Amino acid sequence: MDLMMQWRVFPLLSLLASFLFFYIKTSSKPSYNLCSMIPYDTYTITSKNIVTPQGIISGSVEVKGGYILSVIKGNYSSGIDSSGFVIDYGDAVVMPGLIDVHSHLDEPGKSEWEGFESGTKAAAAGGITTLIDMPLNSVPSTVSVDALRLKLDAAKENIYVDVGFWGGLVPDNAFDVTALKGLLDAGVLGLKSFMCPSGINDFPMTNASHIKEGLHVLAKYRRPLLVHAEVQLDSESTESVKDGVVTLDPTQRILKLGLLQWKKQPLENC
Repeated sequence: MDLMMQWRVFPLLSLLASFLFFYIKTSSKPSYNLCSMIPYDTYTITSKNIVTPQGIISGSVEVKGGYILSVIKGNYSSGIDSSGFVIDYGDAVVMPGLIDVHSHLDEPGKSEWEGFESGTKAAAAGGITTLIDMPLNSVPSTVSVDALRLKLDAAKENIYVDVGFWGGLVPDNAFDVTALKGLLDAGVLGLKSFMCPSGINDFPMTNASHIKEGLHVLAKYRRPLLVHAEVQLDSESTESVKDGVVTLDPTQRILKLGLLQWKKQPLENC
């Protein structure tokens, strides 16, 4: 290699080697938690306003491998390993992530509406750390174990927050104890039904008989039933009619249907 070539090549090689050394020394170790947007396995969050079950405190939250190891009250800069990565949020509020129990992650079939990747990224950006997916708007609806498996396959490596699933209660499975148990055993958190047209062909509306059968199965698992309760009323089910407006006492109607074991069991209406 002549002298002129050495002067051209060696400086470039030295520059490249220096760059690689700097990159290796300063690059962050990727997080083992694939859901994390912070590229560190271990780090500490500090703030003067950390929301806890006991109230708002000034302190720090130590995180490792995606799990909270400790919440320390007091001087939020004390006791922290200076070699670790620290995020100081100052006066900003640090609080547990929110849980959205009514979301539609429409995969497979309708990812152009909302998919696992776009939906969970949006949730993470907004402070929501758990989404529970409704059983309709995907193709097929989640009314069987096979449909749930398709959901799980679509979700693999495409989620950035925790995701759970509701199963569907429809006329086709309402009287099939094996089918309902299969869904619940596969991990759905409860069942959802419509007492009015849902607008989805494979998710037809249910009636009181379907709901009663579904509740018998759900009771053994101690899991909830979610109902779109816009049932079309007839004159016999009407408690009172005033100026053309139908008013009902939902608690009394459920008691009459015999869907509650104890009258003191609390009810929630939405």
